[in-house]
Amino acid sequence: MEETAVVQQSSWFQDAMKKGLILGVIHIVLFLVIYVAFPSKLTGFSYLFIILAVNLGYTIYQGIQWRKSVGGYVSYGAAFKYAFIVLLFNGLLGTVFTAIFLLIDPAFPDQMAQSQLDTSIYWAQKFGAPEDAVEQIRDKYNPEDVTKRFTPLGMLTGFGIALLFYGLGALIIGLFVRKREPEMI
Repeated sequence: MEETAVVQQSSWFQDAMKKGLILGVIHIVLFLVIYVAFPSKLTGFSYLFIILAVNLGYTIYQGIQWRKSVGGYVSYGAAFKYAFIVLLFNGLLGTVFTAIFLLIDPAFPDQMAQSQLDTSIYWAQKFGAPEDAVEQIRDKYNPEDVTKRFTPLGMLTGFGIALLFYGLGALIIGLFVRKREPEMI
């Protein structure tokens, strides 16, 4: 009986880890396509929205598939753990990819800093900010704040912050994945 529990314990983790790595590969492919085709979009809201939608949609779908594979019912706690592990391994792969990508394209942090400034100015102008406000954005903008995110310490800090968001996402995803067994009266 204990052996079955250990097998089930490791199998949910392995499944979640595998699904997280697949999600990480999906993110890498999306990143590379957008980086090659529309690099300025990497700092825009549309990219952030796409990433959130892919994370939530994929993880909810895979969580429901996993729930079906284990009998159709899982507790909220189990659904949360599954979703968190999926998002965790997605993030780990993304962080490793970023480190490798920086070796291939060391100018990437500077490009992202410039793109972020351009995006900020674009939105300020789109919302009708006066020219002196746009100039203030240019004057106060410090590109080092962006490039620091791509140092080893910056990536580690970013991953730590991402863990908080993964936890929050897993809390939400768990609501969609959980399913209680009907009570027999």
